[in-house]
Amino acid sequence: MSTPKGLLERLLNEEDYKRAREFVVRYLAAYKVIEQNLSLFDKLARCRDVSEFITALYEGLRVKDRVLDRLVDEVAAGNIGVVFEHKDPSELKRIFNVGHDHIERIVELAKDDPKLIGSLLSALALAYGGLYEKR
Repeated sequence: MSTPKGLLERLLNEEDYKRAREFVVRYLAAYKVIEQNLSLFDKLARCRDVSEFITALYEGLRVKDRVLDRLVDEVAAGNIGVVFEHKDPSELKRIFNVGHDHIERIVELAKDDPKLIGSLLSALALAYGGLYEKR
């Protein structure tokens, strides 16, 4: 079992975990803007065990296709802004998508401290500045 400091070091600095974190945080940020559902972030931050962590991830990911499709539509319509350059709105699906390998890496760390990992992912996603509403 890793210490909280060790888990954070791995999540923030080790390349495989860092990459997984970045993809998960970007997707959760898109989820926040599109779904307007902050309760998912509360669930992630309050996980008492890895089962609750996985259930919270499932809740956010089960609507992944809808979130990504709406993100593309809303950016194309000019309702949501993106702070980085992209060739066209459909490229956003690739940028904000999260894959099973990313989830596996994150769950690997969450086994030791799901509340810590869930809290950090939630905080990073809520603070993400790459998307903003224009309305």
